[in-house]
Amino acid sequence: MLNTRPFKGANVFISRNLVPPEVFDALLDGLKLNGADVFLCCDPSRHGPNDFHIISLSPDHEKFEDLKAKGCNLLGPHCVLSCAKEHRPLPKQGFTCCLAMDGVSKYSRLALTWMKRVNGSFQPLSRLIQKIIKIEQMVTAMGGVLQTKASVDVRFVVVKNVSAAKYKWALNVLKKPIVTINWLYQCWNEHRVVPQESYRVLPFSGLTICVTRIPADKRKEMKKLIIQMVGIFC
Repeated sequence: MLNTRPFKGANVFISRNLVPPEVFDALLDGLKLNGADVFLCCDPSRHGPNDFHIISLSPDHEKFEDLKAKGCNLLGPHCVLSCAKEHRPLPKQGFTCCLAMDGVSKYSRLALTWMKRVNGSFQPLSRLIQKIIKIEQMVTAMGGVLQTKASVDVRFVVVKNVSAAKYKWALNVLKKPIVTINWLYQCWNEHRVVPQESYRVLPFSGLTICVTRIPADKRKEMKKLIIQMVGIFC
């Protein structure tokens, strides 16, 4: 049976200073119609399991960091509106900006690809770990799951280029979209799963291709093709 009041028992804090004015009324209506107890303020001291704070500011913003540091459940406006529309409970996972990737698993080879090039340098490894953590936070905040090990359950594969260890496996066995990290960033910016075509990893991505003993006219055609496929011609 459909739960018509899925927010019942939830204490939701919403401040006009933390959400866009054009969605404030819609958020308020959605919260009340779904049974939430609404407080028109921001109260960082309220960080219980049933306390939620709506915020549209960047995760790098001082106010966001303050609420997160206090252990508050943070929700983006897109997330709240989606939950209200679909009559589903508000998520309790720290921060959920939207449900763009709800039910989506991602498989990122960025870690394994870059680690081969570290060569014992701790500073690049540290930056790599920070990048992977940020990627996982983004995917989780959109309702998805990041997987760094091979799995047939994933729907998208993120790699740096065709030299990634599992690129051929993903292409020939998994047969799922293989995209660059820029696709994930665009999904984050638009709060939705954007079309993959413009972000697919092309066949020569990351490759340097040298051509010798080829007639000038053919060489010119090959150069054009290699560049179109994001390869480096030499």
